Amino acid sequence: MTMLHESFRLNAIPIDFRDGFELLAHVLSEIAADNLLSVSAFGAWLVDDPLYAREPAGSVLVLRSLDLSLLDRLARHGARLGQLKLQAPLIMTPEYVHASCDTFPLELLEIQQLHEPLLGEDHFAACRFEPRDLRLQCERELKRELIQLRQGLLAAAGKRRALDEVCRASARRTMRILRGLLRLGGQAKAPERSAALVTAARKSSGVRLDELHEVVTGAEHIGFEGFERFYREIESLAACADRLPTGTRSGSEES
Repeated sequence: MTMLHESFRLNAIPIDFRDGFELLAHVLSEIAADNLLSVSAFGAWLVDDPLYAREPAGSVLVLRSLDLSLLDRLARHGARLGQLKLQAPLIMTPEYVHASCDTFPLELLEIQQLHEPLLGEDHFAACRFEPRDLRLQCERELKRELIQLRQGLLAAAGKRRALDEVCRASARRTMRILRGLLRLGGQAKAPERSAALVTAARKSSGVRLDELHEVVTGAEHIGFEGFERFYREIESLAACADRLPTGTRSGSEES
């Protein structure tokens, strides 16, 4: 596997992130040996979504078996990879992916819909998600968002600029939930970029989501009034998730 880095398919990686993935490819070529099954890039940065313009690039490694010594060797390159705008990769095994579809359906659905295989087979295309599991996590995460928004309001200590970032951070997390709500509503493939995702969720749920749309399209000054509208929209989404019926198995995008 000394030539492993030459097998990486990096053409789909945006130029701004390519140096980081080239370094990751070289590092994995040196340390992964036969344990590495696949590497995928994932996240809305792949489609140049402005909501994630300042976020580091995500990736996921699928290993034959978890090896902490391998992770320790990879960690020694973490500072340099971080400088090249890569976050620490997620580490999984095929068994972990399969067994986690009922535990982390939103996270795996996001990877399934927003990933680019760089090496090896695609371990996420065939993921299947039960509606009851998606609904439960959507409800839980939306209620968690409401808690975080309330805590963010208090932590902002009256600073309106701080509230702006509270809303932006919440919006980034909420995009994953919208993908789950759309899947529950029967939409197998969600839009890739946040603005289109919000528009689709607005049509599907009946919740206006005007403030959320403003946030994901780059509103600079949100303030308390905007924060309050944003909070009410998340509150309405939580109520919508609570009302959603569960039905037949929710499959992969190709289903």
